[in-house]
Amino acid sequence: MRKKIILMTLWMLFAFVGMGCTSKEEDKTGIYEIYYLDRNENHIISVSYETEISKEDKQVLTAQLLEQLATQTEKIEYKPAISGFTVKNCILHEGQITLNLSGEYEDLPPVKEVLVRAALVKTLTQIEGIELINIQVEGKSLLDATGDTIGVMSADTFIDNTGEDMKKYEETTLTLYFANAEGNQLIKVNRTLRYNTNISLEKLVVEQLVSGPVDKKNKENATSIFATLNPEIKIISVNIKDGICYVNLNNGFLTLTGNVTADTAIYSLVNSLTELPGVVKVQLAVDGATEVKLGDKTLSNLFERNLALIQVEEAGEN
Repeated sequence: MRKKIILMTLWMLFAFVGMGCTSKEEDKTGIYEIYYLDRNENHIISVSYETEISKEDKQVLTAQLLEQLATQTEKIEYKPAISGFTVKNCILHEGQITLNLSGEYEDLPPVKEVLVRAALVKTLTQIEGIELINIQVEGKSLLDATGDTIGVMSADTFIDNTGEDMKKYEETTLTLYFANAEGNQLIKVNRTLRYNTNISLEKLVVEQLVSGPVDKKNKENATSIFATLNPEIKIISVNIKDGICYVNLNNGFLTLTGNVTADTAIYSLVNSLTELPGVVKVQLAVDGATEVKLGDKTLSNLFERNLALIQVEEAGEN
């Protein structure tokens, strides 16, 4: 029911654009590739979709393709590109589609965001006469990881991601520290993943800690590992200068998760970040302020690596 409402809303929005598309030929069928994310969100995969909407009726066709981009396929391992955010409105004008997405889009992890963007562009540019896609978030231009405007995109902006490695992506192994069952010590784990090189390793570490352990149980050594940070935390910024990594989080950081102590939460970040070359100390802030407390710990001090909290056993790959 919700998807029908979204589709009807999109049609109404298109009506106000006043494109005035008129069918010039009796072409009532078309086959398009709808792009989805794979299970691990490392690639996009296409699934053929047949429609009876005329290729001349670009407004309705666009709305239908957007609906398919938000629909789960029969293969549950394929993930819809439009998920966790909505398309607020869509405008067709002179061979270009401008999508205005809801603010939740900015919460997508960097790797997933690039894949979602590729899925949107590669799907919609199949419409005859549509060559460019412009993505906005809450009416503002979409920015890349460096703060630059991304601008309009074509299908050629993205290489074939249906099985080939993406440009600007590399594989790395991070050393992360999660909590033990009691929440009072840290357990070292290694996590290997592909990431967009537009994002710094420092920010990637923080993102991975917020996302938590992949599995709570490591079958090889039966070591339980648990999240150290509130999963609702929003990362405002992560920067490094002169060996100090400055991490600015929203106030979700002040809510401890489970039985995790303040020390465990703080040094999960500090010990993980200081595993990176060039990071010696960490400065934590909440909404830009350092004169705050997490439990009984003030954040105003610079934090250095704390070996005393590390449990001897490791959890291997996670």
